[in-house]
Amino acid sequence: MAEIDFYITDDEKMELFDYITNNDGVFVPNLHYINPEIVPIQSKADFIRCIYEQTGWCFVVSSRFQTEPLTFSQLECGEYYIMQRQGGPCINVRCYLGYSNNAQIKYKCTQITHYPRYIHHDDFVNYDEFPASEDLKAYYKMMIKFLKSKCRQITAKNGKKYWVSKTLKEEDVL
Repeated sequence: MAEIDFYITDDEKMELFDYITNNDGVFVPNLHYINPEIVPIQSKADFIRCIYEQTGWCFVVSSRFQTEPLTFSQLECGEYYIMQRQGGPCINVRCYLGYSNNAQIKYKCTQITHYPRYIHHDDFVNYDEFPASEDLKAYYKMMIKFLKSKCRQITAKNGKKYWVSKTLKEEDVL
């Protein structure tokens, strides 16, 4: 799975929201839904509110790489949720609100991922896997390049390198 972590501020998350929406992308929160229909996040203020009050996990979809709708499944309670790797494809954006005491970087992490393969199915019995498209990979790389422009690489005590916001002081996050 393609995965990279960034340690960015809420202001930079809002810049990411603007960047994605200006590049034909839509943020879809990973929530339980009343109907099996996506409800995209409409504004950067709603994006931040969603992270803090509902879920830190969103799917990014775009007409540039999405080949089919995201797939919903129904829970016993009657609500619906979006199934991972089903349909799409999509890019996952996870915005964590905290960190553990033994974390190498003492700041909340934003993780950007996509799967190498996705699943198409018609009836939940028969299915086909399909690889992440070159268009998805290009969009993912575009997102990563944007976030790297907001960050600098620092080396933690364990010797690993991390992408941290340019606005955060190194001594505050190590």
